[in-house]
Formats: sequence, structure tokens, C-alpha cells
Amino acid sequence: MWSAALVVCLAACARAITRDQFYPHGHGLDQRLPRGAEVSSPEVTLAVPVVFYGQTYESIFVNNFGVLSFRADIPTFLNAEFPLPYPSIAAFYTNINTTDVGTVYYRETNESHVLLKAEESVQNNFHDYYDFIPTSVFIATWIDVTYSGSQWQNRKNSFQIAIISNGTETFVELLYPEREIQWIQRETKDGGLPDAKAQAGFVAEDGRVFTLRGSGSHQIRNVVSWSNIHDPGRYVYRVGNIPLEGTIAVPDQYDQYEAEVEEESKTCAQSGPSVCHLQARCVDYQAGICCQCNEGFYGNGKSCIKDDVPLRVHGKMNGIINNQNLNDVDIQAYVVLADGRSYTALSQTPSSLGSSLQLLSVLGSVVGWLFAKPLGEAQNGYQLTGGLFNHTADIYFPESGDRVTINQEYVGHDVFDQITLDTDVRGTIPNVPTGSRLEVSEYDEQYTIVEPGLIQSVSTRIFMNKITGQKYEQRVSQTFTYSPCKFAPPSENANKPLTLKVIKNYLGYETRGNIVRYGTTNKIQSNIQDPCAVGRNSCGPHSTCVVQGDSFVCVCQLGFKNNNENCIDINECEAGTHNCDNNADCYNQDGDYQCICREGYEGDGISCRSISNCRNKVCDQNAQCTENPLEGPVCVCNPGFTGDGERCWTAYYNACINCSPNAQCRRSDDSNTERCYCNPGFIGDGQSCVEEVTTEPYEPETTSVSVAFTQSTTTVIPESEYNQTYVLPNCDLYECICPPGYSSFKDDRNNDLCRLDNNDQENDLDENKYNSNSMRCTADADCPPNAVCAFSYYYSSDDSGLGHCVCPEGYEGDAYECIEKTGPSCSCGPAAHCIDTVGGQLICVCDAGYHGDGYICRPNFSCTNNSDCEYNAECRPDASTNEYVCQCIEGYVKDESDACIKDGQLCNGAVCSEHASCLYDAAIDISYCYCDEGYDGDGISKCVPKGKTCDVANDCDPNAICTPTEISYQCICREGFTGDGYTCTPEMNCKYNIYLCDDHASCLKTSDGYECECNTGYNGNGTHCQLNPRQAGNFLVASDGASVYRVPFRVTPREFAAPINSGAIQIAVGIDVDCLTGKIYWGDVSGATIKRASYDGSGFESFLSNDVQSPEGLSVDWSARNVFWTDSKKLTIEVANIDTKIRKVLFQREGIHNPRGIAVHPGKGKIFWSDWNRGGPKIEWASMDGSQRGIFLDQSDVKLPNSLAIDWSRDRLCYSDAGFASIKCVGIDTLEKETIAVNCSYPFGLAISGDTYYWTDWKT
Repeated sequence: MWSAALVVCLAACARAITRDQFYPHGHGLDQRLPRGAEVSSPEVTLAVPVVFYGQTYESIFVNNFGVLSFRADIPTFLNAEFPLPYPSIAAFYTNINTTDVGTVYYRETNESHVLLKAEESVQNNFHDYYDFIPTSVFIATWIDVTYSGSQWQNRKNSFQIAIISNGTETFVELLYPEREIQWIQRETKDGGLPDAKAQAGFVAEDGRVFTLRGSGSHQIRNVVSWSNIHDPGRYVYRVGNIPLEGTIAVPDQYDQYEAEVEEESKTCAQSGPSVCHLQARCVDYQAGICCQCNEGFYGNGKSCIKDDVPLRVHGKMNGIINNQNLNDVDIQAYVVLADGRSYTALSQTPSSLGSSLQLLSVLGSVVGWLFAKPLGEAQNGYQLTGGLFNHTADIYFPESGDRVTINQEYVGHDVFDQITLDTDVRGTIPNVPTGSRLEVSEYDEQYTIVEPGLIQSVSTRIFMNKITGQKYEQRVSQTFTYSPCKFAPPSENANKPLTLKVIKNYLGYETRGNIVRYGTTNKIQSNIQDPCAVGRNSCGPHSTCVVQGDSFVCVCQLGFKNNNENCIDINECEAGTHNCDNNADCYNQDGDYQCICREGYEGDGISCRSISNCRNKVCDQNAQCTENPLEGPVCVCNPGFTGDGERCWTAYYNACINCSPNAQCRRSDDSNTERCYCNPGFIGDGQSCVEEVTTEPYEPETTSVSVAFTQSTTTVIPESEYNQTYVLPNCDLYECICPPGYSSFKDDRNNDLCRLDNNDQENDLDENKYNSNSMRCTADADCPPNAVCAFSYYYSSDDSGLGHCVCPEGYEGDAYECIEKTGPSCSCGPAAHCIDTVGGQLICVCDAGYHGDGYICRPNFSCTNNSDCEYNAECRPDASTNEYVCQCIEGYVKDESDACIKDGQLCNGAVCSEHASCLYDAAIDISYCYCDEGYDGDGISKCVPKGKTCDVANDCDPNAICTPTEISYQCICREGFTGDGYTCTPEMNCKYNIYLCDDHASCLKTSDGYECECNTGYNGNGTHCQLNPRQAGNFLVASDGASVYRVPFRVTPREFAAPINSGAIQIAVGIDVDCLTGKIYWGDVSGATIKRASYDGSGFESFLSNDVQSPEGLSVDWSARNVFWTDSKKLTIEVANIDTKIRKVLFQREGIHNPRGIAVHPGKGKIFWSDWNRGGPKIEWASMDGSQRGIFLDQSDVKLPNSLAIDWSRDRLCYSDAGFASIKCVGIDTLEKETIAVNCSYPFGLAISGDTYYWTDWKT
């Protein structure tokens, strides 16, 4: 009887949760997101702040895609792997669309029964918080949500997030009801990029990420049956004050590894779906379970992929080879599973190592082994490991004595089902001359399964230089470790040696792009005989028997090397093959080594960080510890509190500074603190008060929702306004009703909104001018630039004579920024005009005959016949306007300059030169540029006639000069003429026709001829100039790589860093602003593009992408309207005109090694750029036209110079130097030097405003 009762209890305890265990939600309680796809809530002000990874947030956004965010909303689904660009809490981040079905509810509450439920969740699972008393719970609930498509009726998800806070510490509870996670990604069309699989976890503002088990994989469907509190479908985490070295705090007595091991020791009925892949079956054995892929799929059962479907592998490679650093070298591989072909490429490799890296073909052969075509009963690497394994290769070159060690970690599938890996390479390899083409013949490699989960291989590979005939022999010893299923009984073929047959090898190095390529076709088969069955008895200590051909060899184990047929320890510390941190010491051990952080640092030795002085500093719970190099750690009270940091109390005098004009400041009865209270007839939180509206309820049982808390009341409070024209409707289960004065309206995304009726708005204008978000003041000096302090009767007597900052007549804005009105022109670009939309908004549109965004407009190339059009274009009517315009002929498309180029003309990543063709080599599946018959050259940069150049033929135009080039002679038109050198015509410029210039422009001689330039105070392309508008100011622009931020000089709870542009795969490095047009320019080294956007993030576009590779530094010459940049891959200093995009390479390769920062001084006509070449770091300078180049500072003054900036008030160049860990300045004329800051960790970006210096730091 007792045993029966116990079984029943266990079954009941393990049952998953249902919707009944959600926190109270739904109709009559919550606010609701409008229906649609890309929708988010307005900013929701929190009554009780939320502490999230040490940061305090007073507002939150609810987003459609299963995620809550701080700082900004996420209205668009970002199809990328975490992290997201903003601090986030994701319950089930995926591409949700509620247009047809599903609802998203949200609210903040302090109801007693809700607080009690939250209190139990915390205290029962975090025993150190036995006395934790929450004061607020923010609840967000997704009910029956799905994605767009024809299958939405059948698959719906429901889940909930509860943020539990007491103002100083925060917990998050995630709830997933049984059977209510029915889809994990939106179905997409074949051939397109699939949506990322659903992700769940937390993203901190500093970039830390914690994901739930299974996040981003097919296993995320098991989130309903897993738990971290032994209650399937429920998860509780502490996310408030998390140490910098931590990512999350889990409940007591929870260990995910132990939970996974325990699952595998159960039966298939109990945990099969939790262990096996969606396309696998579970098999019970005596001690536990194993998984086997279904028919039509293959893998190890935990990971399965569809037969014969191509796959990608990607990752990064770091390390040191031949004393040359490898920093995040890209590894990309493409696998054709049907026949075992693999193509692997390394990009962004150092040019000095490019040809030599062909010798590391083992990087490609591992991918080949992983997906080799199995013959007979043999299994390839993926069938054994599922793409989750560690690989080590020791490569020895006996002729030169070079040795290199490769350590790889294959970490399985990512959110797009691609295989990911990390690679570390250290040692030396023979130097292969640049331009050499290596080849390796077909070969066989033996793979010995030493024991389950351990494979070793020994082989010899011979490489030959096809040009010189030189041979390179390498001896390769490889070790693979993985986790096999330990419960299956051994099979007859389980430990038989395997032979990998590698054919159709291809090696290559492309100087354009610094790309190394490896290509192989691979098959794997089992050996009939096992020579090690006898041979392993002959191997000594620290060695293993490995099959080699029909025989065997004894191979030293990892960490040992052969010495007269004995295996002795390798001293990795002396050999330099360790991966210890720069701030750690290496200690050799028998067969291994250990990294230990030095004094003053902490970590695992592989990664060491400075020990924070704040560790032992005790601050008040309402304060934060700040590092102070001069005084030591200092406690600083949080905003809204005052004191010495070790003791902080509420700053009562500041509590009512943001009261609504329709509110009064008085002392609270319950807390004895001051706060804002709405006046009679108004309702709200005191900082935002709206007039109370009494309406008849639509349904008798309808209850209302309070902005701050949910309580039982009969008043109806409208949701927060999006702006003055559009607000959200009040929605219940049956319909949405607009507030009085608003009418129902659907936007272009089919979202339910309410639009302001066209009442007389003039009386509202003054009142709206003094809204609750405006800045208080006593005099004009208290307000931002161009704003004034105004006083109004709208303020109550409790305002103590305070006024509000407003924009005066002639200016417009929100008083934080007041911009001079420009009238009906609204600062449009040339060939554009301003129109007034129905909503009263002024926007720029291109004039008739032009196309563009209103700021950059290009001619439509109107025409009457084909002779009016350029090459590869013809005159035909435009479908939208019926106007005859020049359009590209079939097979051609317009580029950024409106030239018609061949559609898809790139040849394996290159653009073939004139007189060259793109040829295809079917044997190696590679396309390449090759000069046409009768021409010589590399096919990419140029192809010139054989034996008939102008030095012999004397066939140049009379206005051209026969000029020697690198390999031949070429006709070049003289100054003032244009053409190909054989035909030269006079240039049409303003020297000959002054009317080409605008009335507000001058014709000036430049290095490229005569050009129209707008006069001071005007901007444009010289042909069209307009008066410069006043732009916003008083902020910084910074980047963390994925996002570009606008950062106010003074960060407050109301003004904080806001992203203006984000991209999942973007790496923004060089940044500058064009203060004349209010544009921000930045270089994206990942996207190989220079981009730009307006100060507020609008008008985003790609400025330059053609022939841009890695724009690390960027600077804007606002006077001459040019952008200068450094390209660290092309090794160039380049310039392009902002208006015409005409560009020029000022310097290329010669004397350039690692260019980074660049700065422009228009007044002196100079450019400066840094070069952090470790062998000879320097800062160079030159005139803007490329003349008078010289070294401004050499290695005696700089070590690792990064960004540059001009100190305008002192006329000097300043720079951040990561080698000296300092910020320094040098007088441009006097060369007088000053150190601004020292002991910086790793300074990078730099900006100067008056006497204040700002810099970013990569490490802190």
C-alpha cells in the first residue's frame, strides 16, 4: 500500500503545468497589444523599478515576438542568434504574427494574491532569499499565438513571463503549459534563409547572454517538460544583481548536467523525447537509452540531418603562426552530402601568411571526415559525433623542423542548423612564397577507434609547389574526442579501423580578399583487418596503437612526443603552443600544462581579468561601487537617492521634479515620502495625468485597467499614447473601442490604432507644449541650447515658481533639441521638394524625372531614343509613369552610380577586367578570371594587348601620354581631357562653363580638375547648393559592433544611450558625423560597406559597398563634402565625394601594414591615419589630394595607435594608444606633446568636446 501511494505521488509531482497555473491575466485585467506582425507596446513606465544584471530600469517594452526589452522596443523580428541589440528577457523569441489569431497581454500589479504567488516561487527555490518580499510583478502573457502562413490554425503557442521585483532585486519566472508549445520556427519557402529556431534566455546590457537548455535548437520544444525547479514547464531565475563574471543565478540544488545524465539513465517512455532528435527513435537498453536517426536522416540520434541536403560549417580561427597574430579569421565550409564533397575557405587571413596557410589543409580535411560518404557499414564523423566533438592535430614538418598545433571545438548546430566551431592554431609553418600554387595528391588516412569516444589518426601528406617543384612533407597526428552513447552493447564493427579516402584535392590562395581555399571529395570505409589487435601490445607508456595502411604504428598520446621511440612530455610552455592569457603564467605538467592568472587578476588562466577593487567594498543597497584609480573604490548613490554611498536615502527634494501640470506634490501617508498625485478630475501616476472620462461599459462585467497596478475599479484609463495623433484602443475579448475624440484606424501593417479627430487643435497647442515630459527650469540658462524657460497658468501653486523649457518662435522640437525652422523646404536634397502629408508631416520627395529618397535624388535619364542612353541601356517607357527613361537591357542591372552592369557579373567574388572572361573549371568547381586571347594580365586588375603596347605602336591620342605601368605601357589622357587614352576629349567643367555652378558656389581647381563647390554656409554638390540647416548636437556617437548608439553627454534616467541602427551580423568600427546635413557615417567591416543614417536613425542606407572590404577608420570632411577611410584588408587610404560618390585611392599597400584610425583637418588641408603595425607602428599624414605624405609620429611615440581625433580648441592631433594604454595629444604645428590619460585598459574610439575627452575601451 505504501509503495503504491509513493508511485502515485511521483507521477503527480512530475506532471507538467497547465494554463491554470499562469499568473492571472486576460480580458478585464490586462492591456493588450494591437493585432499585427511587427507591433510593440508603448514604453511602459514601471511603478517599481527592475534591476537587471546590475542595471536599474524604470520602464519596459512588450514586443510581439515573445520578448520583453529595456531601453527600446524590438518591433521587427531579428533573424539572428542571441544576443539581441537591447537588454531583453525572452520566453520564446520567434516570428509571431497575431494578425488573425492570438493575443498578447501585459500589466504591472501589486495585488496581494499575485505577490504571494511570486513570493512562494522565490522563497521555495532560493533559500538565501527566505525573507524576500516582492512589491511588484510585471506579467506578460502570449495566448494561442502563431506565425503567418496557411498552417496557423493547427499550431499555437502559449507561455508567460513574470518579472518579480522589490526595487533592489529581481527574479524572473517563465511558464510553459503542457502541450502548448506546438511550433518552434516559422515555415519558409525552400531555398530561402529559414527563421532561427525559437530562443529563450536573457541578454544583459553589457552583452552577457544566458540561454535556456535547448534554446535555438529542435530541443526547445521540450521546454514544456524540463524545469530548473522540478516542476515541468516552470523556470525561476535570479537576474538582478549578478556579478560581472556570472550570467545567471539558478535555484538551489539545480545542476543541468546532472539532470541530463539522469534523463539518459531512464527509459524511452520517461525521457526519450528529451534526449533524442525530433527525427530519431529512442531505443531502450538495460542501463539506459540511446537514439537512432529515422529513415531518410542520419547522425548520432541526438543530432540528425536529412539525407543528401547540403550543409554549411562556420566559425572563427585565432592564434599565432610564425609570430603573426590570427584574429577572428573566418572559417566557412560548404558540404555536398550526396557525394562527400567539401569546400572550406579561410577569409580575412594575414596577407603575409596567405600562401603558407595552404599547408594547413587539415582544417578542410576535418570537415571532409565529418561528412565523408560512408561505404558499407562504416560511419563518418557526423554519425559518430553529431557535430559535437573536440579535435587536436599536431603537424610536424621534418625538413624545416616547423611544428604547429591545431585545437578545434565543434559545438554542434546553431539556430539555422549550421555546424559551428572555434579554432586555435599555434606554432610555425614553412614559408611558401607569395603567388605559389600548392597541390597534394590523393591519399588515404587510417582512423583508429582507441576506445568509445576516442579516435586517433597518423598520416603523412606531401605538398608540391606547382611553380618551383619544391616539396613539403608533413606528418599529421590527430585526436578526436566525443561523447558516444554508453548504454548500447558493442557491435562487431564498432571498433574496426576506418579508412578515409581523399581525392580531388584542391588548394588555393587568392590575394584579392586574402582567401585560402581547400576542396576535397571524401569516402570512408571499414578495414577488414585490425593490425592493432596484436600491435597494441608492442606500444610503450604514453603511446597508442594506430592503424597505418596494412600495419600499425605506436603514436604518442596528446601532450607527449617521440624521442628515440620513447614518448616524453612536451613542454607547451616553452614551445609556445599553450593558450594561456597574457596576464597568466604557464606551468608544465606531465602530458599537459596549467594556466594560472597572475597576482591582481582572476579567471581560469585562459582568460584573466583584473580583480575589481569593488569586490570587498560594501555599499548601500541603493548605491553602486565605482572604480576610481586615484582614490580607490567609491560608493555612489543611485539616481533618486542621496548620501555618501555607504548609506543612501531617498532624495525627497527631487521626488516631484517631473510632476504632471495636472498634479500636485504632497507627502504620501504610507511611506512618509513625497510623490506626485493627480488633481481631482484627473487620473494617472502623478507624472502622467489624463482627464478622467466616464463612459458606459460595453459589457456589464468589464473591469478597467490602471496604468501602474491592476485593481478592481470602475474607471477606464486609456493606454499610453504613441504620440499626439495616434493612441492605442481599449481592447477587451470582443472588440477594441477608441477614447472620445479618436476614431478607429488601421495602419499599413493592419494594426488596430485610434486616430485623433480633426477638432480645433489650436487650443490644445499651448497645453501640449507644457506636457509632463518637458524639462523644468527657473531661467533660460537652465534649458538646452536654443530653448527658453516659459511660465504658464497650467502649473499649480506647488510648482514653486518653476517653468518649462520650450522651443521659442522660429524653432521646433521637444525643448531637449530645438532646431531652427527651415520653412517649406525641410532641408531636402538637390532635385527634391518638400510636401505636406495628410497627417501634417513635412517630407522630402524627388522632383519629376528623378528618383531617390528625397535627400539623394538621381535623374531618371529621360530619353527619346536609344542613342540618348549609356552603354547596356535602352530607351523605353517606365511602367509607373509612362515616361520614356533609360533602362538596362536584359541581363544588366543598375549599380549605385546608375551604370548598367552585368547581372551577377562577379566571378568567384571578383570583377573581371576589360578583355577578360569568367571561366569555370568543372574539375575543381571554381570560377576564375582569365584574359582573352591576345591579351596578358591577371584577369582582375588588367588585361593588355600582347606585344602591342603604346611604347611600340605609338598609337595614343595626341592629348594622351604613353605611361609605363607595372607590366606594360598604357595611354593616359592629359589633364583636362578624358577617355581611354586612345581617344581623349576635353572635359566639360566649370572652367569652360561657369553656369554649371550654383549661384552660391565657386569654381575651384582641385587635384582632379575644376569643380563646383558650395560657398561657406551652403551645402550640396556645387551644381545645387542650399543654406545649411541647423542640426541637433550635444551627443556622442559610439558603437559596440552590432549597434550604433547616440549617447547624450549627460546620461540620466530620461536621457540614455539609444541605438540608431543595429544589425545582427554588423561590425561597425570607424564612425564620424557630417554636421552640415545631420548624417552619421560608419564602416561595417563584416558587411564590407560604408553606411549612413540621420541623427535619429532615419534615412538609413548603404553609402558605398563596391570594392570596400574592411573600413576600420572613417572621417568626414564636411567642408569639401568628402569621406576618407582606411581599409585594413586592401591596405589603402581612400576618399569619396559625399554627393557624387566619385572616389580615389590615395595610397595603397606601400608602407601600409595595419591602417586603422583616420582624422581630417579641413583648415590645414591635411589627413592623418594610424598604422598599428607591431614591427613599426606610426601615425602618418598627407595633404588631402595625396601629396606631401610623411610620418607624423613614429614608434618612439606610438605603440598600438587606434582612433584619432582633432582637438580643435588647441589645434592638435589626439590619439588612443592601446600599447601605451593611454590617450595622448600632439600639437600639429608645435609638436608639443601631452598625455591626457594613463592606465587605460585597451582604449580604442576617441572623441573630444571642448575640454572633455571621451574614449571607448575594448576590455572594460
